[in-house]
Amino acid sequence: MNILAIVVTHGDLACSLAKVSEKLVGAQEQLHCYSTQVLSSEEIIREINDEIRTRNPEKILVFVDLMGSNCWIIGNKLKHEHADKTTVISGVNVPMLISFLINHARLEWQALLDKIVTDAQKGMVVR
Repeated sequence: MNILAIVVTHGDLACSLAKVSEKLVGAQEQLHCYSTQVLSSEEIIREINDEIRTRNPEKILVFVDLMGSNCWIIGNKLKHEHADKTTVISGVNVPMLISFLINHARLEWQALLDKIVTDAQKGMVVR
């Protein structure tokens, strides 16, 4: 399945998470990172829409850091524009991105989403 995976966060978090995840499982071309510190919301949406037009993905997965934040709003604007193929997941972390990178080519869409969320939650432990 042709999936466009996008990470949108505050500060440098998006690219840092993507780099760490890719380092742990190998370089991937599927992750695209954007920072609201570097680009405006409109610029991020425009760049992502350009990528969507270029790649014409079957599915778009937008990982954001905080539900209700500007990043969340960006994700939901994209979902509104591409409703049939876009999913937004908040609370992005390294286990979530690693799960995507490892499983995107082998799982069906809903199974992939379930696996990503489960793995993200498993990565949060209190001791």
